This record gives sequence, structure tokens and C-alpha cells, in this order.
Amino acid sequence: MIKDLFALAVILTVFVAIVGFMPNYLGHPDNYVEANPLVTPSHIVPEWYFLPFYAILRSFTADVWVVILANWISFGIIDAKFFGVLAMFGAIIVMALAPWLDTSSVRSGRYRPMFKWWFALLVVDFFVLMWAGAMPAEGIYPIIALIGSAYWFAYFLIILPLLGVIEKPDTPPATIEDDFNAHYGNKAADSSATPAE
Repeated sequence: MIKDLFALAVILTVFVAIVGFMPNYLGHPDNYVEANPLVTPSHIVPEWYFLPFYAILRSFTADVWVVILANWISFGIIDAKFFGVLAMFGAIIVMALAPWLDTSSVRSGRYRPMFKWWFALLVVDFFVLMWAGAMPAEGIYPIIALIGSAYWFAYFLIILPLLGVIEKPDTPPATIEDDFNAHYGNKAADSSATPAE
């Protein structure tokens, strides 16, 4: 209890120091440029946690074959801008659907070796999309964002359901106690005789 209160006090001290004495420390420099209503700023980016989804939004341009197909099927209703918005919100929705898209009988990633590698690639993909979202929408950056977007949707809609079918997970322990004893051995049983502080 005392450790928790100490940690809370440290966190609150840092929070109060930043909010009270350095409120603009974590802000973006572009926020301090005076707005000109006649000129659109050349480099507007959202906060860092929105950057991957911003990259997905910008990655689907009019020359991407999926956008061309959607435009043709919808008789011009779904253009590149609308498809980008659908893709951005779809990227968020597929994360919410992950519990139902994961078809594995073992839910813990600790006992699924193939899942660990694919998930590590998803984490790298998140950071690549974050970087691509902060870059200007020209040159190679939209192509990198499109590749990252393709992996994002492939992970949730193709890889995750297939892993449940083709992956052979390691045998999980029957109980939490078995896992604890396998990790820490009998040292935990010897120390159980002494009361905790």
C-alpha cells in the first residue's frame, strides 16, 4: 500500500510540475504559428497517437486499385477521400473486433510462438504508420503508408483468423500455480512460511 501511494505521489508530482510550470512543453511548435485564413499550412499533423490512422487516411489515393474498384462498384459515390475515411475508421473498428477475429483456443500470446512474431510485426507497423503520418503526403511516404495500411488490415482480417487454424500453440499450464512454480520453483514455497511485510 505504501509503495502504491509513493508511486502515485511521484506521478502526481511530475503531472503537477508539467501542468503548472511547463504547460506548453509537450505541445507542437506549429501550434504557435499565427493562423492565416488565406493560406493552408504546409504541414499539419495530428497528435502522435492519431498519426497511424492519419497515415491510413492519406494512403488511399485515387490511383490505388482498391479505390478505383470501390469507385467503379459504387458508381462514383466512394471516391479516394471517402475511401480514406472509411479505411481510417475501419482500422479502428477492426481492433475492436479482434476478440472475435482471433480464432485460437489459447488466448494468451505467451503460448503462441507464431502469434508473437506476427504481433511484433504489427507493433513495428504501428510505428512505421506513425512515422509516415508525420511526413508530408508526397514522394515515397504515401506508398510506405499504403503498405503499412495493407498489413494492418491483413493482420486483423486474414492473419489473426488463420493463426487460430494453422498454429499449434504450446501447452498452457493447468493452473496459475503450476505456471508460477514452473517459473520460480520451490523458492516460492520455501518463502511462503515467512509472512509478507
